[in-house]
Amino acid sequence: MEDLARRRLTALFGADHANVQPHSGANANVAVYQALLEPGDTILAMRLDQGGHLTHGSPASITSKWWNFVSYGVTPRSDDPENPGEMIDFDNVRELALEHRPKMILAGATAYSRLIDPAPFREIADEIGALLMFDSAHVAGLIAGGSHPNPVPYADVVAFTTHKTLRGPRGGAILCREEYAKKIDSAVFPGQQGGPLEHAIAAKAVSFKEAALPSFATYTEQIVANAKAFGAALAKEGFRNVSGGTENHMVLLDLREFDEELTGKLAQEVLDRAGITTNRNTIPTTRAVRSSRRTPRGQRRANDGRHERGGVRNDRDVDVARAAPPRRRRDRHRGARRRRGDVRDVQPLRQLHEAVDAQHSRLRRRHRVGAS
Repeated sequence: MEDLARRRLTALFGADHANVQPHSGANANVAVYQALLEPGDTILAMRLDQGGHLTHGSPASITSKWWNFVSYGVTPRSDDPENPGEMIDFDNVRELALEHRPKMILAGATAYSRLIDPAPFREIADEIGALLMFDSAHVAGLIAGGSHPNPVPYADVVAFTTHKTLRGPRGGAILCREEYAKKIDSAVFPGQQGGPLEHAIAAKAVSFKEAALPSFATYTEQIVANAKAFGAALAKEGFRNVSGGTENHMVLLDLREFDEELTGKLAQEVLDRAGITTNRNTIPTTRAVRSSRRTPRGQRRANDGRHERGGVRNDRDVDVARAAPPRRRRDRHRGARRRRGDVRDVQPLRQLHEAVDAQHSRLRRRHRVGAS
């Protein structure tokens, strides 16, 4: 079963070698570091407050205790709609690479709504003789479906999760060039994990087969179309899309222009109580009202799971008014946060919860019809 999963995965992405044992994306990332680096080596990765993942050097992660992280960021925000900024600053990447000479450059992000071109990273890595790793946890499915550039021809190693846009089971995987295969395999087992979870690997093998079907490409195209429509509809409601929009499955919002006092944590709690799952997020900022880890001023929303249930682009314009808390009603949201009772205790949230339940029922019926 494991060999079948590996064969399917290497064929799907055009890679030399695959390891399908990691239990998560974080495990996969740490295994790559452990395989190819020595403790104390320098890794150049994306800033956490501008899109990077915890395993890209967060003080809360063990990765920052074993390796030295230097962080690149995004370009400043611009009012020019043709060049909105807040995209990866490759001049900054190259400048830091030349200054710090990292052993590894890490591309990829956890909260970044634009395409990530692997070619400039490869050029910079070659210039300083560094390894290039691509963390494609959030976009692996889009890559498989042709809706995001494939980093495999450029990167020495690609790590990702299997349960996001790839719509597989909870877990991770690693792709690498043949010369690193033995080190990667040994770092996963016995270096980090015990025995493999064969039931999860069997499910991964199924998801890799599905991702190779022509219908999967249609699925990823629709995900991106949904996200773009959703972001545009939210902008009409007064929310600002970080970087001016999206090119993947994710909408990253700056909540401050909708409401200076609204935090990502509060928005997440309110929507959780209405049956809508979102993620509070830090966002790039130079403004007086900061977006920090403790008081994030952004929110991240993805729609790949919703599309899998049958949602299509036009539905998003209808949903957005329900998902966007109205202006001048912050007192209601604060009340929702204070009152830990059932969601039915708060009238606006009860109405929203009922609307969400009704729509999910419609999507489930549509999905069953499509599956039959």
